[in-house]
Amino acid sequence: MGASLPSKEANLFKLIVKSYETKQYKKGLKAADAILKKFPEHGETLSMKGLTLNCMDRKSEAYELVRLGVKNDIKSHVCWHVYGLLYRSDREYREAIKCYRNALRIDPDNIEILRDLSLLQAQMRDLTGFVETRQQLLTLKPNHRMNWIGFAVSHHLNSNGSKAVEILEAYEGTLEDDYPPDNERCEHGEMLLYKISLLEECGSFERALAEMHKKESKIVDKLAYKEQEVSLLVKIGRLEEAAELYRALLSMNPDNYSYYEGLQKCLGLYRDNGNYSSGEIDELDALYKSLAQQYTWSSAVKRIPLDFLQGEKFREAAFNYVRPLLTKGVPSLFSDLSPLYDQPGKADILEQLILELEHSIGTTGKYPGREEKEPPSTLLWTLFFLAQHYDRRGQYDVALSKIDEAIEHTPTVIDLYSVKSRILKHAGDLAAAAALADEARCMDLADRYVNSECVKRMLQADQVSLAEKTAALFTKDGDQHNNLHDMQCMWYELASGESYFRQGDLGRALKKFLAVEKHYADITEDQFDFHSYCLRKMTLRAYVEMLKFQDRLHSHAYFHKAAAGAISAGAI
Repeated sequence: MGASLPSKEANLFKLIVKSYETKQYKKGLKAADAILKKFPEHGETLSMKGLTLNCMDRKSEAYELVRLGVKNDIKSHVCWHVYGLLYRSDREYREAIKCYRNALRIDPDNIEILRDLSLLQAQMRDLTGFVETRQQLLTLKPNHRMNWIGFAVSHHLNSNGSKAVEILEAYEGTLEDDYPPDNERCEHGEMLLYKISLLEECGSFERALAEMHKKESKIVDKLAYKEQEVSLLVKIGRLEEAAELYRALLSMNPDNYSYYEGLQKCLGLYRDNGNYSSGEIDELDALYKSLAQQYTWSSAVKRIPLDFLQGEKFREAAFNYVRPLLTKGVPSLFSDLSPLYDQPGKADILEQLILELEHSIGTTGKYPGREEKEPPSTLLWTLFFLAQHYDRRGQYDVALSKIDEAIEHTPTVIDLYSVKSRILKHAGDLAAAAALADEARCMDLADRYVNSECVKRMLQADQVSLAEKTAALFTKDGDQHNNLHDMQCMWYELASGESYFRQGDLGRALKKFLAVEKHYADITEDQFDFHSYCLRKMTLRAYVEMLKFQDRLHSHAYFHKAAAGAISAGAI
């Protein structure tokens, strides 16, 4: 770099590069001007000056200078590399890749350019090119761990898991027996878990399990180790061992639903559709009763049986589950039980059960068949549950009478007003729902969730300006639009856009829908920094999951809503 300059100017050129890297842009600009005073057509200095100006938000000047730099010194890899960096900063990835390729024609072994190119290829999912670039990097610097890992990951992403395993094993062959040192144990353990997950993906279950047991002492994340091991045992068909391991995992976390599901699969007691024979239901009931004795404080072990039990057994289990939660006053109880409403007959049993509880507490102050008195709040939460129950069943008049009764009982509970607001919304009275949500908000001005619920109701009632003012209470002073946009608050922008659309203000509606689309573009862009970070930190399983998530990002419901809204607003 700067090789064609005399020594004084060559040192100044090094200063420009250093200033750019340390973000001391003014200093770099001063050095560039000093060189250009003597050599006004020096291409590399013009390019570096342009790159520096780009960081100072002087884009048009930057492009002008960089193009002039390339024109003056078309055979300089520095000029082409800088041109690529400029395009990359503007998310023009395809153009950036072209520039990097031009730079590599001039200097094919430049590690920095190859590294930058590989990041862009991963971003653009040019997987064949990604494999080639990572191979070149490994050939140039085989003593660098990140190059081995990057080459393995590139093959994995290119649907060649077995080759990725070979590369990782070749890398392990270069290590000493006592590797890793203490400060690298986590990273090395992550790499081993990644290799085992690759073997599992390739269908080599026995080999993956053998590898796990062999390397157990080097894997730091013991929970991930156990979860991976149990997954392999199930796939091999060693179900008894897997069941034991699931029980060990449950003793660590007895509220993890996936462990219960895994245990059921090992015992042959799991159906995807939830349809069990009466014999299977009896076996499951016995299983969960024995588990409940082991994990007395677990909520999951009491809740899961409600999904498969039927009739009188369901009623008894529901009574035992609901009773302590109503006494305690758990507002989310109905949300917890709402999936049961999709199963025939269970909503009727719940209705009958809760009405009996309401009657018994209302008349005697006790649960049916119990001696101990209930606190007054138990009746309140029973009425609260019933209001949501009737709301779910579309009986809005009964739901409103129950929630009014609850409000009369204790007028200071915010959740009651929020639920009444939701019932009114379902009943079609949007203005009253917004007014009530505002009343709930005023009861606790420091609660962001209640504030957000209120804003949502206001937007549904097309009270946009009032909603904006309310939302602004939880944003930085006086700049609610930008702040909500910066926070990627998509539900607000969608609700706001839909409200504008209903009111016929298509311009503003379109602006809101496109703001959501912009968030998705930003999320796609945000993965860029992780291409090098994850390889360096060895968070390889999370990295591959993130890339898979990015590939299906635009299937998200919010994006569909925004896209459909933007099309409708733009088409009218």
